[in-house]
Amino acid sequence: NATLKVRKKLTLKATLTPVKAKTTLTWTTSNKKIATVTQLGLVRAMKPGKATITVKTANGKKATFVVTVTKQ
Repeated sequence: NATLKVRKKLTLKATLTPVKAKTTLTWTTSNKKIATVTQLGLVRAMKPGKATITVKTANGKKATFVVTVTKQ
């Protein structure tokens, strides 16, 4: 979990096991108005609130990360 101020950025990194695993990662956000995420895991804080960032592998494994955005 992380707390970011509006307009700040954070890069998330997914670690695969085994390290040599090859798969496609898909990043999503629960609320684009609060925080956006690129397909490289770059999170941008948009406005105050909470959003859950999820990364999924092609075979259905997933991990989540909660971002709390606060005023500047």
